[in-house]
Amino acid sequence: MNGVLVDVLYYIFIAFVSYFIGTVNFSKIIAWYFRHKDITKLGSGNPGTMNMLRSFGFGLALSTFIAEVVKAGLTCFIFQLLFPEYPIVYFFSGLFVLLGYIFPVWSKFKGGKGVACFAGIFLFSELWYVALGWFVICFILFLFINYGSVISFTYIGGLTIAYTIYVWVANVPYAWAITAILWFLYALMLFKHRGNIKRLINHTESKIDFKAKIKKVFCHKKGEEIIDEEQVIQKPEKEIVIEDNATQNQEQTQNQTRADSQANTDAQTDTTSQADTASDTGDNSKKE
Repeated sequence: MNGVLVDVLYYIFIAFVSYFIGTVNFSKIIAWYFRHKDITKLGSGNPGTMNMLRSFGFGLALSTFIAEVVKAGLTCFIFQLLFPEYPIVYFFSGLFVLLGYIFPVWSKFKGGKGVACFAGIFLFSELWYVALGWFVICFILFLFINYGSVISFTYIGGLTIAYTIYVWVANVPYAWAITAILWFLYALMLFKHRGNIKRLINHTESKIDFKAKIKKVFCHKKGEEIIDEEQVIQKPEKEIVIEDNATQNQEQTQNQTRADSQANTDAQTDTTSQADTASDTGDNSKKE
């Protein structure tokens, strides 16, 4: 009885820590640190890799993806090292990392869709080479299929099927429990993508020009800052006033008139001054 209680406490501890690690959202952190923007107020409003790609381009999106992969995968891997006697601890930890990411308590349980975290769980597992190879294939497919949601479904679906086959063929202990966790997470992420699925059916899903975003990264001049067009704030140009010839001639005539008037005034002043001087000279001669 004591052994069962200890096991339960360990699993509660793993679930608690994994959940709160999962609530750390790197798309929010990276968007605010590098662009001083709130990712939840841009694009689709989803704090995830695809919205980072749409809003800020390939570089920050890739950084977000890698950070989420390492966060999720490393958490599961560390718990597996700490508790090797629990055969499903790896995917049990992954379950709560994803729950923390999708339903973070800090953000009123509104988080991302979990694709990068799900990928991280597989990229640190025994089938890491399959996950990596499938990632490369999906990356290439993304160059030709401009729907991010379709690539996400393809990637996580392929990983789920591959690992399900593996645990049953290799007779992995508690294969039924691992299978249940994997397909529950897959169903949960499909639920989070329900809006995308509806738009795909209605042919209203927005496209992502993945080729163009990659081109911005690899085909720019050395030292040139990479700026995504969606983030450029157009400033109004200064107003340019073009005067016609009539207006210019009128102004020139007025300026000439003022100059002539000033010249006449100066001449009259000089004449008056000379007359006063002559008068003063004559008076002085008479006095002498």
